[in-house]
Amino acid sequence: MKILKTLFVSVVFLLFMSHLTYAQDANKYLTLRCDIQALQDGEAPYLACQFTVQEPDTDTREFTTEVNVGDTILWEGVSSDESGEIDIMKIKYAGGTNVFDKDELDGTTTVSGRVRRNTKNKPDYKYIISFKINGTGKMYSIDPKIIVGGD
Repeated sequence: MKILKTLFVSVVFLLFMSHLTYAQDANKYLTLRCDIQALQDGEAPYLACQFTVQEPDTDTREFTTEVNVGDTILWEGVSSDESGEIDIMKIKYAGGTNVFDKDELDGTTTVSGRVRRNTKNKPDYKYIISFKINGTGKMYSIDPKIIVGGD
């Protein structure tokens, strides 16, 4: 009898935990991988950088990610050859439906923002991602999009 009670409590606990896990909002990581030497040589950022989840032949300016209301997006940068750091400094609203509570999200190495509104039947969220190499010097930028579905 004790085994059945323990088994029952375990099953109820697992069902409860799986419901909590399913109901939680998701984190979406957007990693921008850049060729630092190409940037320093004057190549346009949209040519020298790609998001790691981006199709290889997609123009970075046309990169679109899909998320849901309640998700948290975390932008981070990496060097394609580990020759330095790509520090994401700012995400700035540039047009379409503003899905965040602010027009600018700031950071020093990464930036995050929680999605508050969807873009269903509305224009996509257009933004400018601004970044620096090793946190200093010239500010570079690219302007991708976000589509938000869900409730």
